[in-house]
This record gives sequence, C-alpha cells and structure tokens, in this order.
Amino acid sequence: MLASVVLPLLFSVASAQSCAEVSEVPSATQVAWVSRSRRQVWGGTQLEVVRVTDLREWLRTNQADSGRLVQALGMAPRRGGRAARIPYKITIFDIKSEWLCRPIEGATTGDKVQGVTVCEDRDARPATHHKPGFTGCGYTLDTASSQRGLDVLRVRWEDASSWGFCVMPLDRFISGA
Repeated sequence: MLASVVLPLLFSVASAQSCAEVSEVPSATQVAWVSRSRRQVWGGTQLEVVRVTDLREWLRTNQADSGRLVQALGMAPRRGGRAARIPYKITIFDIKSEWLCRPIEGATTGDKVQGVTVCEDRDARPATHHKPGFTGCGYTLDTASSQRGLDVLRVRWEDASSWGFCVMPLDRFISGA
C-alpha cells in the first residue's frame, strides 16, 4: 500500500528535477485531443492536448500507426496491450495560447513557462490515474522507447470548443498527416 503511494510521488519529484525544456506556443495555434473513440467530455473538463504541428512532425519522422502514436503520447503501456488496439479519435481545435496551461508538477501556479501558464495543482496531475506516460514536466514519456515524448498542454473543453472543432478517426488523420 505504502509503495503504491510513495513510488508515484518519488517518480514525479524525480521527473520535475530532471525536466527538459518545452517549446514555445504561438498566440493562436491548433491543438489535438487524442482519445478513445467513445470517450465524451463535459463543460468543465480539462483536455490534455498536443500541438497539431508537433503531432504531424512526429508522424512524419516515425511513420507510425495509431498504436505506436498512443504510446508516444503516453496513453498505452510499453507493450501496447489493449490500449494500443482499441479505436481512437482525434479532435482538432483552433485555440488561443492564453486558454492553455502546462501540467508541470512542483512549479508555481500562474508562472509562465515558454509563454504558457503553469496549471493549477489540481490540473497538473495526470488526466487519468492510470496514464503510464505522465511525467509532470509538460511533456509525455514515450512508453515504447522510454524517451521524451511530445509537449502536452491542457485546455478546458468550453474554451477549446468555442471556435469549433473537427473530429475524425485517428487512423484517418495519420494517413493524411
């Protein structure tokens, strides 16, 4: 019991101390929320998003399928398992950078890191308690390679959806990336 509480805490403290730099975000940008096809969210929900340009660049470089991409996003364990085989969708939003926050544990809420505000403590934790690739550094851990993944940001659904959005199967996005 104690190990299940202490080990994640030690990992997040170690991660925060050895975090690499995150990239700057332009004032207006496109972000993508990758989720299971049947996942729905409500008004106050915080979405964990990545910049579409970063996602496309990663796909061009790695020429990967959806299973490998969800590992790069830290959403599936190293061996992939069921999480890498289920259908995913991608929701793309045009947003203002002021709507975003960075999930960086241990940083001061409200500080800016590369032009984006650090999330409040409750929003800096993993989006789900089972997310294997959460680092607390503002980027994911690629669970397949155990390397730094993509920069991750958070945005509230009501902000992200205010300018509209586009939803499609993740496989379709990958084939057109």
